[in-house]
Amino acid sequence: MGSKEDTLAEIGRLGRYAKSRRHDFHPNEPCQWSPQTISCPETGRCFSDSGAWGLICDLLEQHPETFKEVILRLPPGQIAYQTVHTLSNGTRVYIKVQLSQGKARARSFHISEVE
Repeated sequence: MGSKEDTLAEIGRLGRYAKSRRHDFHPNEPCQWSPQTISCPETGRCFSDSGAWGLICDLLEQHPETFKEVILRLPPGQIAYQTVHTLSNGTRVYIKVQLSQGKARARSFHISEVE
């Protein structure tokens, strides 16, 4: 596997296309994908799946340094990258992504529980 920067760039590239990204729940790869519960300040509506991925990819491209590497419990030992992003309306969004089986995989997109 390449560097952290290369991996984040690849996740951002793949995440732009519906066929090369995932955010579904699987018992071996649990996720908390809840964009429909978060108001998008730009539209005044809740995020759609596509809108959430757009934000993730923008952050990966423009602010990759904010993503911190974490070791997952499920699947054990795999690497993901997480960040907490503050939207312009003050809402803090927890995001966790990984590269999994050649696809961008969102593990989390929900309101952050950490202040």
